[in-house]
Amino acid sequence: MPNTRSDTQAHRLAHDNQQNNDVPPTNLEMTFDLTTPGEGDGDSRQGKTQTPGKSVSKTVTDTIVGEHEHTIVGYSLIKGIGDGEPIASERFEVGGHEWVLLFYPDGKRSSAEVQHGLNMAASAPNAANNNAVGGTTLDARRASGQIEGAGRDQGAGGGAVGQPAPVATAAVGQPEEVLTPVMPVHNVGHNVGNDYCALFVALIGETDSPQGVVSTSEGRVVRAFHRFTLVDQTNRNLDVSKGRRRDQGAVKISCARQDPNARNCHGYRKFVKKSLLEDPGRGLLVNDTIVIRYQIELVVSTGGALSRQVLPAKTPKAVVVPPPNLGTNLLQLFEEHVSPDVVFNVDDLKMEAHKIILSARSPVFKALLTGPMKEGKQDVVTIKDVRAPVFKTLLYFAYADVLPPELQDSKLDVPMAQHLLAAADRFQLIRLRCICEQRLCDSVAVETVATTLALAEQNNARELKRVCLEFVSKHLQAVMATEGYEYLIKTCPQLQSELLTVIATTPPTVSHYRSRTHVGQVHARHEESPVGDLIVHRRVRPRRE
Repeated sequence: MPNTRSDTQAHRLAHDNQQNNDVPPTNLEMTFDLTTPGEGDGDSRQGKTQTPGKSVSKTVTDTIVGEHEHTIVGYSLIKGIGDGEPIASERFEVGGHEWVLLFYPDGKRSSAEVQHGLNMAASAPNAANNNAVGGTTLDARRASGQIEGAGRDQGAGGGAVGQPAPVATAAVGQPEEVLTPVMPVHNVGHNVGNDYCALFVALIGETDSPQGVVSTSEGRVVRAFHRFTLVDQTNRNLDVSKGRRRDQGAVKISCARQDPNARNCHGYRKFVKKSLLEDPGRGLLVNDTIVIRYQIELVVSTGGALSRQVLPAKTPKAVVVPPPNLGTNLLQLFEEHVSPDVVFNVDDLKMEAHKIILSARSPVFKALLTGPMKEGKQDVVTIKDVRAPVFKTLLYFAYADVLPPELQDSKLDVPMAQHLLAAADRFQLIRLRCICEQRLCDSVAVETVATTLALAEQNNARELKRVCLEFVSKHLQAVMATEGYEYLIKTCPQLQSELLTVIATTPPTVSHYRSRTHVGQVHARHEESPVGDLIVHRRVRPRRE
């Protein structure tokens, strides 16, 4: 029979260890004797090496160390953002939990301090008396440690930020601040200035395998040691640093992100004085930039019946699968002229290709190269109404399914995008057509919107047409002064009625477009129209003001 008394003592010991979260991390080994009294003694006398019914368990508590560095550029621009307004870092992961740093350039007052300011504002006629009473009460509460962060930056232990020591550390015995989320109050009543910048870390999420989670009477929490450092950028080791020491015990942070009363933040309301931060001789603010370094030691326990099961870490795969490269391989056939079976003649420029690949990519190419038309029986196919650079780019896309590097994203200019849109619509390369349409939607301008609108109408690009119509309705006078507008009216006269409809349904706005041509100056510019092979000699007319 198992020893029920030993089981009860083990459970009570584990429960006490769980409640006493301020004990520094240690390794704990527990051995339980599950035999009845005297049962193991006889076996020992017989010289047996293992006692039947006896088992061994072990609980190991250690820390997972992580570090994150956050740089804030433009400190002078975030000053005055307001009390309780943070500048956040990107998310970073430590121990299966997601964290974020919160820097408050104008400080973060506690709820008691905010309420004290509200009371002072509400009793302005009796400010002298109320200030005396309220100040005494507040100071008394600070002295007794009832307010979070009381005396944080004062006392022994190097906690004072204004000291010239290279590294400042929180005072011994002073409780760490755990921030309860409070809605910020902006410019309410008597807005007392804050001479300190605040710095906190917040637990905002977790992955599929969070570690170190402990269930307590306060809910699910994790325990950790935190250290915040404001880096001396002049490399004189004059960093300002505050953190939790081992002899003070780890800080508990709640995992209940949905609970507004949960303590899911930790840090210092009085991390550094603004005067010290902005002192040019300290090197903390260089080129309007500050650097914050954060270190965390997450306490994690393994073993024991009450420890949360930690999923095993994913082992790296023995075989690394490379990414798909079919487009790259096919592009080599085109660029290296491997066994071509068709030649395109575009503007007297010969381009070799492969019928089977183009037929698979485009139904138009399939009908052109394998159908009963004469081009399907010829080795040289002449392509008209498409320029050579445009057709070569189209062939590149047909093989690789991406544009050449020199034409990707913002490198794709409006004239090339217009030509490619028309060619992609002609040969039914849908993906290429969508890429060009999106690029033209993002690049609408007064000088090109009219020709782009005509192109959208002729190639049934509905979204591009809508964007262009809205733009023209807001900048009608400037657009009508371009030669492209005359081309639009000549080629697509039906758009005039649609344009009037859009203007009638669009709220009036003030156009901020200003022509670069001043009154009395006329600059002649000769440009080619991106639609077809039409050459338009444009003369920019001076605006009338």
